[in-house]
Amino acid sequence: MVDVLKFYEDLEDPAYEMTRPQRARQKRVLLNKLPRPTAGANRLLDVGAGTGILVEEAIACGYDAVGVEPSRRFCARAKHHGLPVVQGVLPHPDLTDPYDVVTLVDVVEHVPDPLDLITQAAQLLADDGVLVVVTPDRLSLLARIMGDQWWHYRVAHIGYFDPETLRFALAKAGLQQTQFHRPTWYFPLGYLVERVHRYLPRWAHFKVPARLSDLVIPVHLRDSMMVCATKAQTRSTAL
Repeated sequence: MVDVLKFYEDLEDPAYEMTRPQRARQKRVLLNKLPRPTAGANRLLDVGAGTGILVEEAIACGYDAVGVEPSRRFCARAKHHGLPVVQGVLPHPDLTDPYDVVTLVDVVEHVPDPLDLITQAAQLLADDGVLVVVTPDRLSLLARIMGDQWWHYRVAHIGYFDPETLRFALAKAGLQQTQFHRPTWYFPLGYLVERVHRYLPRWAHFKVPARLSDLVIPVHLRDSMMVCATKAQTRSTAL
């Protein structure tokens, strides 16, 4: 099995922080799909927390939130923002209490044993807690149209799910799916154009005017999925 942990421990991605405001908007949208935190159910753990964007938004929503992240540099940036993100992976000695929400946003596709990660996360859930998984959908219409040119087929992604296999993995971890969504992403126009250029011949590249570069564009391609699951035996719904 490939050991990718060393790569992520040393990871540095300046472009990630450059799009922090847009990523924060996307995290708010994800959090708004969850039950509002209450005094008795407000503990949240973000696994693969990056520089703490979801943790920051969760705190703003009223959660007692913490994150865990393998990248030392990302953890340092989170600390710079005053956010509680610990360095490491699950299981982690500082993260043993039950959590009302555990999030795995764009994480399971990066690890060599996603079922083990989902199981570890499930073990940290309170009895009525919710696990949130966001990951690309390899059987989405766009993935099938683009074939091996689909942008989620990249070196950093080493495992892929579709709705059925993700539901199966959750069941193996003792969880039941309760919600299914197609998330929307938000990016600056300049950031998007830079990535679109990878699919265009050089003569078709174009420059975005500076005044438009930071224009926020919602991207809803329906090729990712957000799934919520719980230990409780509730009826599954699809939204």
